Amino acid sequence: MLKISDFLKKLDKIAPFSDSEHWDNTGLLVGNENDTVTGIITALDCSAGTVDEAVMQNANVIISHHPLIFPEISKVVNEGPGAVIRKLIKNDINLIAMHTNLDHQKNGVSHMIASELGYPETEILLPQKGNFKKLRVNINTENKEEFKENLLKNAPVGDMGDYTEVSYEYRVHGQFRPEDRANPTIGEAGKLEHVDEYVIECIFDGREQGAVIDAVRKYHPYEEPAYDIYSLDRKADTGLGVKFKYGDTLEALVKLIENKTGLKPVNIVKAGDGIINTVAVIGGAGMSYSEAVFHSGADVLITGDVKYHEAYDAKDRGQNIIDAGHYIEVLMTKYLAALIEEQIDVPVQPSKVSTNPFE
Repeated sequence: MLKISDFLKKLDKIAPFSDSEHWDNTGLLVGNENDTVTGIITALDCSAGTVDEAVMQNANVIISHHPLIFPEISKVVNEGPGAVIRKLIKNDINLIAMHTNLDHQKNGVSHMIASELGYPETEILLPQKGNFKKLRVNINTENKEEFKENLLKNAPVGDMGDYTEVSYEYRVHGQFRPEDRANPTIGEAGKLEHVDEYVIECIFDGREQGAVIDAVRKYHPYEEPAYDIYSLDRKADTGLGVKFKYGDTLEALVKLIENKTGLKPVNIVKAGDGIINTVAVIGGAGMSYSEAVFHSGADVLITGDVKYHEAYDAKDRGQNIIDAGHYIEVLMTKYLAALIEEQIDVPVQPSKVSTNPFE
């Protein structure tokens, strides 16, 4: 049986909650970590209708993209978000939000939109500068393999893109003299000791530094392991939005969106008649990033919630914009359900309840 606490760890592998923006509210918003998962509904928003749907499906978990509790609320009464919260509690349904943490993944919401359009081969549009660090730790030859296996399997190190347990090693020669109060694994107190060792190197997320150090001390046979940690200047494999190669007109792209999604774009900013070679997608409201988007080489930005003056300025700058509406993010429900089904053996259903306020 899968507990909510363990399920959250599974979700963290899909889209780490630590990748959420500082202002966001993600993770378990309503519920009990000790509950057993019976079924899951994925939704763009959690409405009263979504809760009714979960009850009908015998699902006690709803995963919404948009947080129900956002921003902070000061009371829970039987209206607005409070009414939905009360309904969740009465029916023992857990609510989990996966918002900007899902947005920031290479297979996140923007990628899901591009995939629905028939373009699954995407790259991150605006990569984040990663807080990557490198661990270098010395280990004696006799204990190298055991230590390396424990470190790579149990510590948050060695993940590089689609690869795990990545490490590098090379031989070194070390020396040390234990003081009288030391309790050395190798050698004797007061005597200079020479040892053949290996250096093991691996990359890790800088936010996990405490856990990495704890693991080194736990699995290393030495009383005082010799290790170094270096900061690295490299981009992460996370970021905002995606882009893909296209090669047709703006009008053809608009028709493609309508045909593939069943949603009619809200507004179009056409700044020229040229061929659209590179399409950028930022699900939700992405106009605040438009300068960086077009600086990256995009010919058009598909996003939502475009304001009049944003559109006016974009056209003046020669930038093509497709306002596909914020609700286009609803496409994420079936793709997230598929990602979750790869992790667990529990029924997962995309919500069939429309939360589109413009219908």
